[in-house]
Amino acid sequence: MPDQRELATAAALALPRFVGSTALFHAAVAERMAVTPTELHCLHLLHGGVSDSPTELARLLGVTTGAFTRLLDRMERHRLAERAPDPADRRRLVVRPLPDRMAELAELYAPMARFVGERLARLDRRQLTALLEFLTDGTAAAEQSTIQLPDDVTHVISN
Repeated sequence: MPDQRELATAAALALPRFVGSTALFHAAVAERMAVTPTELHCLHLLHGGVSDSPTELARLLGVTTGAFTRLLDRMERHRLAERAPDPADRRRLVVRPLPDRMAELAELYAPMARFVGERLARLDRRQLTALLEFLTDGTAAAEQSTIQLPDDVTHVISN
């Protein structure tokens, strides 16, 4: 039976492979839907209720508001999402996913969703809490590390 340190090392080594495999899966889903990976990521943010604000979506996607406007133009042309008046403030717009494409997305993700659901159902409350903390903290760490990436890679390599 591996000890704590061996398990932690194995998990740390398995994580990049898991992330890479899921990235390839997401890229394949984007290709099947004839969308870019960024458009797919935007659909996930919309579907998950993370935000419907164009400005916040642009920030979460790591693009400028101008680039997000062009992305949203493409998403509207492909019937992925629409701009709508914000019910709380008609001067603002919100972004909404369109149901028919969300159904298509759900169908493509169904096998992975089943797998994840089955695996999560096997975890007890303590394990789920630990997993959620890891994912939440990992998301924050990845976002912070992205911000801290050097602009000039040759500078990092030469030092």
